[in-house]
Amino acid sequence: YPWPYTEGLRLDEARHNLTLLATGLYGESLLPQNGAPLRLVVPWKYGFKSIKAIVRIDLLEKPPATLWSSIAPNEYGFYANVNPQVDHPRWSQASERRIGENERRETLMFNGYADQVGGLYAGMDLAADY
Repeated sequence: YPWPYTEGLRLDEARHNLTLLATGLYGESLLPQNGAPLRLVVPWKYGFKSIKAIVRIDLLEKPPATLWSSIAPNEYGFYANVNPQVDHPRWSQASERRIGENERRETLMFNGYADQVGGLYAGMDLAADY
């Protein structure tokens, strides 16, 4: 894979109240395996957008070439919003299995944060801009 790992958000996504830069977890400092010293948390997006061990943040005029949208553009789009209506080319994303649960459950739009973040994507074709 290309190194370093790169990821990107729009400025309105980065500034949203649900987007966090975490330095700790469960009242303790982050450990390296959890993304120390600084981890991005974007709860309505797929996990690969919540990058670990951040070393640099750049503000750009255009979306950057991110790792996954560069090496597998037909599988991972720039936005990477949780959307149960858009399947990954190799599996359905309409249901999920939560940690500690055996049964599958319906995946919620924007990971359950549709009321809070849906307006960020008003007017976009979320099937095309995945």
